[in-house]
Amino acid sequence: MVIATMLLLASCSQFVQLVETESVGKDAVTKNGVCENEDIKVTYDMWSEDGITYFSIYNKADKPMYIDWKRSVFIYNDWKNDYWVEKSTTESYVVPLGTGKNITYERKQSTVVAERYTFIPPHTYVSVPMTYVIMNNGLQVNTETSESGKSKIMITQSLKNDKTATKTKIASTTGKGQVKAIEKTFTKETSTNRFRNFLTYAFKENFSDEKYIENEFFVNKITEMTTKNFNGKFKNAKVTVKVGGAKTKGKVKVYSSPYRNGTSFYNTIIK
Repeated sequence: MVIATMLLLASCSQFVQLVETESVGKDAVTKNGVCENEDIKVTYDMWSEDGITYFSIYNKADKPMYIDWKRSVFIYNDWKNDYWVEKSTTESYVVPLGTGKNITYERKQSTVVAERYTFIPPHTYVSVPMTYVIMNNGLQVNTETSESGKSKIMITQSLKNDKTATKTKIASTTGKGQVKAIEKTFTKETSTNRFRNFLTYAFKENFSDEKYIENEFFVNKITEMTTKNFNGKFKNAKVTVKVGGAKTKGKVKVYSSPYRNGTSFYNTIIK
């Protein structure tokens, strides 16, 4: 798989933070990015810069399902973020009038209202367009208090100056042996990045039989490493880009991305 972001990482930064999440409690624990009950299966893919709450929904039942986005929310550190906001957009289009040589064209406008409900046929997947960034920039906030009681706050992207982080060695992804890294682990109580996905669904259009599924995650580990080790091994691939009538050929590096996981994401670190 060609991952364009890997190419950017190679040229923009020397270090990357791998951010891993853990699923806890609620309706069901997410395994390998998938959470499900007897009715519904929710598949997550957070793999991106800063992490994006992209997910898809699969209707496991033998009857149609409805999702109510007004009563479905993304909750970050206990703060509610709506998936659906009542709004409309105006679109213009051209329609023909008359026939033959007497045909004319008239511009008209229509109002499109954002979809509050999603209809999902039996045994069907639907891709969800709503997304939220999980952890923007990967900033670390460290507070030091001296014996005199004075506090110093340091805000940085790196774990290097975080006294609660641990210097360690991890397996090399590009060769044999180990490479240096910095790790920091969290529990549900100490994590500064906790988020929940709360969905309301039903099998009747009037929602008289409404049900819920809620998935909860928290960032449980951050590993800071070199970009080289994060990207992994690579192969050179030939590409052809066509713009208009002109073709441009070149070579790109295709990285193996060994850490890719649906419940993990990453942050580029500039030191």
